[in-house]
Amino acid sequence: MASPTRKSSAPPEKDKNGRSHEIQYQEALASFGAAVELLHRKEYAKAREAFRGVEVTHRDELALTDRAHIYAKICDARLAPAAEVPGDFDGLYHRAVLHTNNREYDQALGLLERALVLQPDSAKALYARACAWALKGNAEAAVADLRRAIAGEPNVRYQAANDPDFEPIREEPSFIDIIEPTPAGG
Repeated sequence: MASPTRKSSAPPEKDKNGRSHEIQYQEALASFGAAVELLHRKEYAKAREAFRGVEVTHRDELALTDRAHIYAKICDARLAPAAEVPGDFDGLYHRAVLHTNNREYDQALGLLERALVLQPDSAKALYARACAWALKGNAEAAVADLRRAIAGEPNVRYQAANDPDFEPIREEPSFIDIIEPTPAGG
């Protein structure tokens, strides 16, 4: 004899418009998918509004609304104006150090180039550029800038000897020569 099928005593939950939870969930997924399509097309303002719509309209779908919230924040970031590049030496230098700390070496090098146009013999800018070159693994450029920095500020030699930014080139003979000069060397 076949076992009887169990019937739920409670009817499926429906919203105020009479839609079942399954239908509500499918609508939430469709709205979220449409927002993602806008994001892929780089229509950030429209995508942000669509994601916010998912958050408001489908509050019961926590995982989906959390993800929609994150994507809306991504759209906000894409729509935010780019940070203005400073025009003064100190601003360029400090922004470059920030980029170096964030491992954005090409941006740092570009800003340091601009800073060195303003103050061509700045030991601190030359030192910072030497660090960025070293972190990129370009020993030749790093040593050239470090040599110029030391010529302007001899104490920089001791700082460089212990600076972890120079680890990638620490074993290079040209770096060793500049840090531990021989009487006939530098």
